[in-house]
Amino acid sequence: MGTFFNTRGLITSTKMKIRKYSTTLVITIFWVCSGFSQQSYNLNECIQIAFENKKILRSAQIDVQSAKKGVAGSKSGYLPSINMTANSGRTQFPELNSVTYDFSDFSSDTTQLDHTNNMSAGLSVNQNIYNGGRTRNTVKQAKSNLAIATLNQRQTKIQVIQNVVKSYYGLLQAQELLDVAENNLELSNQQVSLVIQQFDLGAVRKTDLLKAEVAKGQGRVDVLNRKTALNNARRQLFNHMGMMDFGQSINAVSDKWSGTIVPSSSEALRLLKTKNPSLLIQKKRITLNELQIQLTKGLRLPSVGASMNYSAVGEDSETLMDSFKDDWRLGMNISLSVPIYSGNSISIQKQQAHLALQKSNNNYITLLNDLKVQVELIRNSLENYSEIIPINLDVVVSAEEDLKLAKERYSLGSASILEVLDAQVSLIRTKSTLINSIHEARIQEMNLKALLGVLDLEYKNE
Repeated sequence: MGTFFNTRGLITSTKMKIRKYSTTLVITIFWVCSGFSQQSYNLNECIQIAFENKKILRSAQIDVQSAKKGVAGSKSGYLPSINMTANSGRTQFPELNSVTYDFSDFSSDTTQLDHTNNMSAGLSVNQNIYNGGRTRNTVKQAKSNLAIATLNQRQTKIQVIQNVVKSYYGLLQAQELLDVAENNLELSNQQVSLVIQQFDLGAVRKTDLLKAEVAKGQGRVDVLNRKTALNNARRQLFNHMGMMDFGQSINAVSDKWSGTIVPSSSEALRLLKTKNPSLLIQKKRITLNELQIQLTKGLRLPSVGASMNYSAVGEDSETLMDSFKDDWRLGMNISLSVPIYSGNSISIQKQQAHLALQKSNNNYITLLNDLKVQVELIRNSLENYSEIIPINLDVVVSAEEDLKLAKERYSLGSASILEVLDAQVSLIRTKSTLINSIHEARIQEMNLKALLGVLDLEYKNE
């Protein structure tokens, strides 16, 4: 029968392993196969994937759970302690024999061993009545630590979102720049074909053909560089989403730039003080230092406690049980402890607590000033981008029209190849500038929301 159960357990274990390996294989095949097709994700989907996969978020959640246990444990100071004791002992002692001593025979045994047995059992209850507010302040400290753990969890979540947003827009930027480079290469190919036809007809010189070939070569180099940048951006996004990279393709999709609403300085400062996790954590540390001062003050206050003891004693288990009925003992005590002198330890602890409080206040002011400067810098950048990007849009339209006219004039022989190439380079430059400006504006917008502590509020765990 034992062999049967061992074999059954082995079969069950083997089935579980096969199921696990099969699941992993299916996931692997899915992602490998998805590499042959373009997978499109919007920003919110990428962030939700990161919420599910990033282990650092789970570690932050564990810290919160541990802090909750700390709060529950700190409340134990309000509860009584109950102890049960049981003892069993045997005492041996010599007993003198009542015989006449024979001093000529020192080898004679004049004693024998005797013994007594004793057993005892009891129950004691101890209750702290007053200890200078140390228990109450300890509970407040535990709650402050829980608040800090929760804020650290928010901060970790914001960092994860920031990484995903930055890499997502980086992928979107790389895609758009690659599209520009590929369009430029296509224009260069068309231009070379046109110049070859005109060169064969003797309408243009060979230098025009060489210049067109140079532009085509530069376009090919640009495309290769953009493909490499796109591949790197893809890998970075997968890493920030916590996904395994099997070489699968991913396509970032986003709405067109529609501008951003920049909060006023007063509104930004209000959000900064009330929502930013780093500032709120620093505030909680100030609270912890204040509570530590209260704890050191409580060491100088008297402590009051009460206890109750119920016990019985007997020679054996039977007499012990009888003692619990007829010969038990009940004691109730109230104790008062007043600290008089304990060296300089309490005063030194109090001084250290005051110094720690001063340090925390200084750190808070320094951090607040640093963040205020960062917020104002980003606000100014966003206001600048809100003016630059519309101008860049108009410049792109003008560059496209300029290239179109240059190509028409060149086909009619009224413009040189240099004019066409200059117009083409101008279009590439203006499009790239527009894409980079929009990318930087989106990143700055995300950074501002992160500083103000509202970025994580926009992306909830689904």
